[in-house]
Amino acid sequence: MTRVLISILSLFVILFSNINGLNVTEYLSYIEDLSRDPHFVAEYTKWALELSSDPEYMYGASQPFPCSTKGMQSTEIPTSVHALRPGDIQCVGAIGDSITAGMGAHALTPIGVLLENRGVSWSAGGDHTYEKMITLPNILRLYNPNLKGFSTKTSISFLNGQNAKHNGLNVAKSGARSYHMVEQADLLLDRLRNQEICDWNNDWKLITFFIGGNDLCDFCTDIQKHDPANFVGWIRDTLDRLYNANLPRTLINLALVLDVRPAKELKDGNFICGLLHKMVCPCAAYPTDEQEKILNEWIPQYQQGVVDLINSGRYDGRDDFTVVVQPFMAKTVPPRKADKIDFSYFAPDCFHFSGKGHSVASLSLWNNMFESVATKKYSWHQGEGFECPTQDHPFIYTSKNSV
Repeated sequence: MTRVLISILSLFVILFSNINGLNVTEYLSYIEDLSRDPHFVAEYTKWALELSSDPEYMYGASQPFPCSTKGMQSTEIPTSVHALRPGDIQCVGAIGDSITAGMGAHALTPIGVLLENRGVSWSAGGDHTYEKMITLPNILRLYNPNLKGFSTKTSISFLNGQNAKHNGLNVAKSGARSYHMVEQADLLLDRLRNQEICDWNNDWKLITFFIGGNDLCDFCTDIQKHDPANFVGWIRDTLDRLYNANLPRTLINLALVLDVRPAKELKDGNFICGLLHKMVCPCAAYPTDEQEKILNEWIPQYQQGVVDLINSGRYDGRDDFTVVVQPFMAKTVPPRKADKIDFSYFAPDCFHFSGKGHSVASLSLWNNMFESVATKKYSWHQGEGFECPTQDHPFIYTSKNSV
């Protein structure tokens, strides 16, 4: 058993290091040494079993959908993005990193963390139905059963990953940083133009854009490259690419970057968490005093810089395209249970989301979409119900229809 685990973990480190730029030799040696320790083997097995014992771990808690779908699809296709009802969305897509790719959402082993469970991704996953798994596409399909573009099934980060045939318009790539987003925008545009997924001209498209966690988790490896000005610049370049491509009938959900500072506490929750955080988020989990000071300064600057970019009106020049900041990730902290972090919301690496975590993230995104710009919440809507579109305001909120 120990030899098998050594081989698995060795492969895990080799493959994942190619994604995150680790020192393969040093880390491989470290993992191999740990894997020869019966205590490590026992602790990992115990941890995986503990996580999977939660009945909501894989898919989250099911709940009846409280919102009325009546009148939530326009009788005629709207021409303005500011008059868009949930049933008008005909196509969904996403750009981002491993969280959008669903990495490790159903993982129970180190190798499992390398699998991307894109079908349960909070913003783009379309596996199952709303009754089993809450995702943004599964909610939208209650309003429009003919929704297209969502990702399904599982991809392998180090093989087909971003290009698996069932990914739809989920072009997120594990390990991606903000400076990879223009490439993802190009890939998204290519799929929209050349694959028969959606109608470029006529379908209303909802694209969720979420990036920045890897920038912050790795900032200490190249402080100049990852500074807030560069981050905001790459976000601007990506949105410019989509806007200037004259992509019609598009609403961009721009989710603010997650605050990674809780990684310092997450890594202390369990022996396995401490080990794996050295790989997935080293600069936030194990910061020096100076690095911690930089994170405290930069995270608000990352977030506010993006807000200022959108508030500048740069993407408000057309009536069929807009970008809306959805801030629910900005101040989210790990959920707690009995005054301890509730790790059932996390994959075994204690960083990525479990199916349960994806479920709460999708509900939170939905709720942000139906909160006016001035009243949007900046953290997960954990334990809360759904915000529903109403007959008085059936539209997804934008800067122009929030007034």
